[in-house]
Amino acid sequence: MKGLLINPNSSYEMTSNLKELVSKFTLENIEIEVIGMKDTPEFIGSKETIAESFNSVKETILENKDKFDLFILACHLDPNLQKLRTETKQIILGIGECSLLFCKMLGKRFSIVGSSEKTVELKNDMVSRYGAEDGLDYIGYPDKESSDLLVERLTDASKKAINTYNSDAIVLGCAGFVDFDSYIESKIDRDVIDGVIVSLMMADDYAKYKKYKNNK
Repeated sequence: MKGLLINPNSSYEMTSNLKELVSKFTLENIEIEVIGMKDTPEFIGSKETIAESFNSVKETILENKDKFDLFILACHLDPNLQKLRTETKQIILGIGECSLLFCKMLGKRFSIVGSSEKTVELKNDMVSRYGAEDGLDYIGYPDKESSDLLVERLTDASKKAINTYNSDAIVLGCAGFVDFDSYIESKIDRDVIDGVIVSLMMADDYAKYKKYKNNK
């Protein structure tokens, strides 16, 4: 099977980081390619930028629906996920949905550390949409006034969630935080969940299950 991971924003740096992550992650049952957009907002963090990204992502999916068996939407807000699913019969995984439901499956209470205060309302809406309110403790974000490296500011925001709410896990609330999970986890002694990784796991396991059924 083949899958296409789509960065719905136009950040070249983020697309490059996602490509690097996919190249390092062991996939045994599916091949994953990565693509970024060119004419969408560089950052998706509002209802307006979510709407602006829809057409380009839809066109990308429709142009590639005969080449790939599934798609992964690599933005933690899962922009337009439900609408996009009506455009094709192929599976579309959203990294936000994957990460939240993964925490629920593990029976873990969680806090989300997103990119900024501006996305908190959208995160709350997403949590409600997926029926995960009963597992959510807190939605935080890094201190933008701090001069520390981003990974350190995310670690501080994660520590705040642990110290205040004693959350079992931290969900990284942006695809731009790839490769930060191990470092933050080493500093807080809690599970740190990266939705990009979880979506890759789910894609690979789905392909494994299809292979198993085909060989019965």
